Amino acid sequence: MAAFTPERRNLDRRANWRGLERRGRGMAEMIDPVAEEAYWRENYASQPFYEGGFRYEDYHPAYRTGWEGRGRYEGRSFEDAERELEADYNRNRGTSQLGWDRNRAAVRAAWDRFDATEDFERGQ
Repeated sequence: MAAFTPERRNLDRRANWRGLERRGRGMAEMIDPVAEEAYWRENYASQPFYEGGFRYEDYHPAYRTGWEGRGRYEGRSFEDAERELEADYNRNRGTSQLGWDRNRAAVRAAWDRFDATEDFERGQ
């Protein structure tokens, strides 16, 4: 997983310093959708699964499904939650030109990204 940019680290630190009371809360409450969207908007085209010619808007529903699913299905592995994630993606898809099979890797990347975040950045 790619390292966080300085901008992302600053966003995370501001969010977490504001809320040290986050300790003991569920994962869903620790995921900042604004920071996640900013990160993915800036980095989507550099991902190994990116297909040239597609816009961020084609990938956004997958990233959203991944970060929201990470909180929604806390305690489960990606594989255990995959059926529900696929259904969530199909609800979130909107006008994306990419179906589940072509956007599954983006869902997984957003899901895995939270695990790659240092405890300090998550407010732990």
